Amino acid sequence: MSEAGPSVAERRAHPRVPTRFSVHCRRLGRGGVDRAVEVVDLSMGGVRITAPAGLQLGDVVELTVDEGADPFTLSGLVVSTSVDGVEGRYGHIAFTRLTPLVLEHIAHLVEENRWT
Repeated sequence: MSEAGPSVAERRAHPRVPTRFSVHCRRLGRGGVDRAVEVVDLSMGGVRITAPAGLQLGDVVELTVDEGADPFTLSGLVVSTSVDGVEGRYGHIAFTRLTPLVLEHIAHLVEENRWT
């Protein structure tokens, strides 16, 4: 009998922080997704959002964050989707094109939106 591997949380490079705020999600390339969504959790490497209809594995998205005085855009790749009985469907997005400025913005969001 083989032992179970590490849990998803143990494999993550960055811990997730439960949070709740809105971002604007726009799918690049194919269009069809261009609306506000809720962020459910956040880390320095990615985000989980309430997924709009049509968002699929492999989609490239831009998330516009307008929290505070300095709006900014995050680029990402949908690495998975999931469904639960509470809020429905989620999109799991890994951030791409992380510049030092974007990393600073994400770090601020993680700290400011941390649930205690």
